[in-house]
Amino acid sequence: MSIDRNIGDDRSVAAREEAVQNGFPQPRDTRTWGPRAIFGTSVSTAIATWCFLIGGFAAYYLPAVEGTLAIIAGSLVGILFIVLACLPVCSKYGIDSVTASRPQFGTRGSVLSMVLIFASTLGWNVILFILLGRATASILGAFGASPASWVVNVAGVLAALVVFAILARGSTAVRDFSQPIAIGVLLLGALVLGLLVRELGLEFILDAEPVYAWPDAKVNWASAIEVLVASNLSWWAYTGAMVRNSPSARQSLWPVVIGLGLGVGLGSLTGLYAALAIPDSGGDPTQFMVDVSGPVVGVIVLAFIILANIGTAVVGVYASVIALRQLPVISKTSWRTSVAIAVLPAIVLVGFFASPVFGRFSTFLAFLGVCFGPVCGIQVVDYFILRKQRLDVAALYDDGPGTAYRYWGGVNPVGLVAFGAGVATYIYLLDPVTYESRAPFQYLTASLPAFVMAGAIYWLGTKLVLVPLGKGGYTNRHTPASSSLSQESQHPNATGTGSGSATPVSDPVTAAQSPEARPN
Repeated sequence: MSIDRNIGDDRSVAAREEAVQNGFPQPRDTRTWGPRAIFGTSVSTAIATWCFLIGGFAAYYLPAVEGTLAIIAGSLVGILFIVLACLPVCSKYGIDSVTASRPQFGTRGSVLSMVLIFASTLGWNVILFILLGRATASILGAFGASPASWVVNVAGVLAALVVFAILARGSTAVRDFSQPIAIGVLLLGALVLGLLVRELGLEFILDAEPVYAWPDAKVNWASAIEVLVASNLSWWAYTGAMVRNSPSARQSLWPVVIGLGLGVGLGSLTGLYAALAIPDSGGDPTQFMVDVSGPVVGVIVLAFIILANIGTAVVGVYASVIALRQLPVISKTSWRTSVAIAVLPAIVLVGFFASPVFGRFSTFLAFLGVCFGPVCGIQVVDYFILRKQRLDVAALYDDGPGTAYRYWGGVNPVGLVAFGAGVATYIYLLDPVTYESRAPFQYLTASLPAFVMAGAIYWLGTKLVLVPLGKGGYTNRHTPASSSLSQESQHPNATGTGSGSATPVSDPVTAAQSPEARPN
């Protein structure tokens, strides 16, 4: 009997790993990430040298005290959007962000979400690898060397290969690798901030003025807040991939809010103060830490920066792999091959285009707000108001005719129009290239109106078009099949049925085709 039990356990582990790697819904009792794992992964993801650059951009507009308040406020607003849009649905059904967007964009239209996730995580990862390369160059400089410009490229490529080696072992490497790093990056942030205050003086930092402030104080406040809101909106790509491994939204809520939301805010304060005190640094400690603290302490800090960036990049590549494996052509490859496909573009960009990519970081930040604000608005309205927090899990994986999220050819035009309206609203209020704004940006920022506009257009289109035409499964949300899905997702070997002889998790399409799984 013990042999049979071991075989069963092995099969359960294998089934769970297959569900994780292919984006299938994870049964509740196979989700192994508790609050500590979610918090550790969130912290190691959030606190990296990108925080210093984000804080550096906030320093363009506000001095230390006002900038601190704006950074914390922007972080909390941005993570609120993510908590509402991603955390409840992904935790309840054990699905990732791409799958969670299929009810709004359609089973094929959700490729938009996949592209957004891949583009955003690729952008962040490239920035991290470049910053890691700059840290390496600074370490060499601390020992009297004069590193060539290509050192940044080579070090960044090597870091990408390290991330590939870590993730190639399987998805569990994310949890196992992230938790130990969390303690290190927390100490890193405190150490860099302490060294900065000690060497430059608190009074000097508080008296420093922003160098690119707009004439209107309200625009400066809104611009600094918007930088943090847009940055935290990028967690849409990461959150679903993490919290789908947690048994409940309640266990994930505060670890995500504190680890991802406040983590970015608190980490960005160092960049704010550094950029105010040393404007040429842009908040990047790799450019001044050796000079400020001496070679020994500086090298230690830079080593921690390298470790933190690799930990963050591991989670980013993991999220992009989960998104890519929603494509049938990618899902047929091995996990190792999928990781290689996700890492390869970063290697090319870091190896050959590091300088131009790094120079467009502000545009990349705006891209995050332009895209993810509208997506969050659509999802919040759809899940909480229109669907009353109920989805048809079987239909998420069934692209056949007549299924709930098939719409027209697998695409929901209402979702795409609402997304476009949100993007247009953002661009009207804030030019993502020049950062020039129009009223009422100074009162509302750009992400919040884009969030509201996209949600409002989606609600209106659903009421006027989808519901009358019977599209989207809105009239079936109270059926027994739909209402029992939360229990179905708890079965260790099922996605679409609730019986003991359920379809294995490795075959969600078959489960979706079973009579028990279909809405009445």
